[in-house]
Amino acid sequence: MKNIFKSELTLSQNGFLFDHGSGLTYTLNPTGQFIFKNIEEGKQAPGILRLLINEFDVSEETARKDIDDFFRQLSEAGLID
Repeated sequence: MKNIFKSELTLSQNGFLFDHGSGLTYTLNPTGQFIFKNIEEGKQAPGILRLLINEFDVSEETARKDIDDFFRQLSEAGLID
């Protein structure tokens, strides 16, 4: 997956996401951290979905909702288009 983020982002071990462009910090829960790390590794959405299902032992419906919510929140924060 190509870089989808508007600016450089760094994720700390504690789940804090730092936006170098704005200087703002966001807190990610374990699911958000997992999704973010997989995006950074270049994985595509279908692969992230499967990994999320396996990692957190959730249904496909729950995993899809989590991914959708994550991207909605990134968009609302102005981190992606």
